[in-house]
Amino acid sequence: MRLPAALLLLALAVRTLAAESDPAPAGKSASAATPPRAVARTDKIWSAVLLATKPPNPQADPAALAEFVPRLKRIFGYTQYEIIGATTETIDEKSESWLVPSRNFWLQVKSRPIASKDARGAYHLTLQFYQDNRPILATEAQLAPGSPLFIRGPQHGAGQVIIVLQVQR
Repeated sequence: MRLPAALLLLALAVRTLAAESDPAPAGKSASAATPPRAVARTDKIWSAVLLATKPPNPQADPAALAEFVPRLKRIFGYTQYEIIGATTETIDEKSESWLVPSRNFWLQVKSRPIASKDARGAYHLTLQFYQDNRPILATEAQLAPGSPLFIRGPQHGAGQVIIVLQVQR
């Protein structure tokens, strides 16, 4: 199945775009610009399952997606994004979390902070994505504040499922 490789490439492309939009100040390296921080027990992970479509008359974008829609449109090319489900959970690196953003699609997430001083508060995630009781994807990713992760999911109805994950402080 070629889907996991495509998702990995997509995740890398999103990370590259985020890194390019967050340059270090002149004369400083990225690691010098952002000092390492202790793991905050109050960090949360916001997850959403979206249905992306190309209707003839797109509806207004949901307010919760305002910061993501320009990138989503540029990366995926769809004109309308509907939130099927969304949730926010506290990140707990000692246990797994079940994020249930919708009735048919859900995620299992295991997280741990990345110890490197260059990680900028990032987490290493082990993700499993399910449709109903059927596993669709198992992968690992890094998720950092200010750098959302977009994952292209399966075709669904007249559109495409897209998963969005973001660290919130």
